Amino acid sequence: MQMTGSTQSRCLATFCWLLLVGAVAAPLPAGPNAIQSATNSPWKRIVLIGASATAGFTVTEPLGGTNTPLYGLSRYVEAALTVPHEPVKNLGNAYLFLQPQMFAQLQLTQALTNQPTLVLGVDFLFWFCYGEGSTDAERLERFEHGLKLLEKIECPLVVGDLPDASATVNVMLRPDQMPSLQAIAAANLRLKAWAANRSQVIVLGLSEFMRNAVANRAISVHDYVLPDGATRQLLQDDKLHASPAGCAVLAFALLDAVSTTRTGIHLDEFRRDPKEILRRVLEAAKATPARTTRTNNPPAEIKRSLSGHDLPAGASGIFAALLESAAPLQWARCPKHWSLTKSI
Repeated sequence: MQMTGSTQSRCLATFCWLLLVGAVAAPLPAGPNAIQSATNSPWKRIVLIGASATAGFTVTEPLGGTNTPLYGLSRYVEAALTVPHEPVKNLGNAYLFLQPQMFAQLQLTQALTNQPTLVLGVDFLFWFCYGEGSTDAERLERFEHGLKLLEKIECPLVVGDLPDASATVNVMLRPDQMPSLQAIAAANLRLKAWAANRSQVIVLGLSEFMRNAVANRAISVHDYVLPDGATRQLLQDDKLHASPAGCAVLAFALLDAVSTTRTGIHLDEFRRDPKEILRRVLEAAKATPARTTRTNNPPAEIKRSLSGHDLPAGASGIFAALLESAAPLQWARCPKHWSLTKSI
């Protein structure tokens, strides 16, 4: 599914940008104590932030559908926990790639209102390096903006590093959305240095997870090991988004990263078998089937601004159809129309 530089695609991209300029995101509260941990237990109020790997995405339902909720990472975090806690809140959005700065700030604003005891952002930084940017310097400057947003979080934070997603170019990413490997390496070094000065920050090796899964090499998380030849199943066919089995492993890895770097956490506070986590999510889905809905629907502020701009010729009809399409699978057959909706 290849994204070309066609006039139609450029028109739609211009429209999306204009649309997002009109969307309103509340400013982040100032002050050194913007996010405070209200309890010694990190599990009490967990909030997830990020893009589509967090929100949930499957290539067969690019606009969401009855199967998409199975890919939402919060379901697996919820299924893993064994101690009392408030419902895990997922603020991830598959449309973050359209305007990372604005949507990420909106997520952080919402997170502040929840007074989280733990924030999980496995793919939060992805589009602060991937996506728009003609030079490595531009991408790294945008990456700094992502780190600046995360500085508001003072409770424990697990953030994923940047993977090499070159295997998905011309499938899920346009060539111009792919940063150089040097830019990815520089961003990860910067993240490591940034986290080293912040005791509450834990960096999760998303890059290692994806590299090994794409190559079908062994993956180990603490005492759980998947051998060579058994890890390709952790990614969907797009080689970018986690499968349900991969979501279970990621959820375990996120919680394990917290438990191994914080004192006072008992091993029995969360399930340590990804297969059991997956089983519980699937059983819950059977008990409460998902409604026929598009869970990757764009935020309401995008829809509200649809009529508030002088749109480029033809763009209004295309995007309105994208928003209101009742058959997401039809869009999957039209990659030139829907590739702008795809993100990690």
